[in-house]
Amino acid sequence: MDGHRPSKFLTLLPFGIPTLIIAEDPQLLAAAAAAYAHWLAEAPVAEPSIELRLEIGSVSTADVSHRIVVDGSRLTLAGAGTSGFADAATGKASATIIGELVNDAAAFADSTDTLLLFLLARRGRTPVHASAFMVGDLAVALAGTSGSGKSTLALAASERGLRVLSDDMIFVQLEPFALWGFPRPIHVFAADAPSGVHQTRVRSGKTKAAVPLALPALRAERCVLVVLERGAELALRAVRPETAVDELMNLDAGFDLLDEDSRGAIEALASNGAWRMTLSNDPRAAIDFLMSRFVA
Repeated sequence: MDGHRPSKFLTLLPFGIPTLIIAEDPQLLAAAAAAYAHWLAEAPVAEPSIELRLEIGSVSTADVSHRIVVDGSRLTLAGAGTSGFADAATGKASATIIGELVNDAAAFADSTDTLLLFLLARRGRTPVHASAFMVGDLAVALAGTSGSGKSTLALAASERGLRVLSDDMIFVQLEPFALWGFPRPIHVFAADAPSGVHQTRVRSGKTKAAVPLALPALRAERCVLVVLERGAELALRAVRPETAVDELMNLDAGFDLLDEDSRGAIEALASNGAWRMTLSNDPRAAIDFLMSRFVA
């Protein structure tokens, strides 16, 4: 990063990493401040590790979803009213966003999240395909492939009044250990969403209802790992940590970009205990069962 600090900027601390958002347009800064309100720093930092520049402009693509290409340390993004890039080697990213997205909070965050999370994941905050919620000061991480029930359980935990770190992706810091959440809506199929009107978003090619997260959690220092499977009856049993790690190393697309880091992250999640949970068709019962098992 150069030593010159622009006049129009926001300083963030997502996952504890100093980050600078730069924009000439005050509407863009206001949109970024709203999108990352949980991470706003109280004071500027001397040396930001990540820098994201935003500008409003025309975008030539008419795609309704993002096209993302990763080539080594560089990510490019186009579509859904945005074009941009992020370079992990320099820690810098840039995005051009059409004006309509400034007032669409969810669409704006979709674009900028992609760029920021790509850089954060290469700054010692490894993503793991899991949801997580808090029981006291203990994070219960629920891992499994797409469709295993992670988001539905996160929603059930939220409805039980528990703090939720994430419905689909958590970030692991090894030294010192910390599990980071990224507060965004919980995405479930409309049939699983609570009553009421919800915005819809496309996730992995599927239309989901976006349910606002009531009580977000940002960070945990202790966790247990629960591997999910489907079955007829609710059950929970301990498994060897190495068994859980080997199973979860069958990484889904996107998570396989950091396969070496992923093993260390999953090992850290399992180091305080690993479990296998068989889910019935009642996610609320599963959350109640986990609460009773892991209560302090």
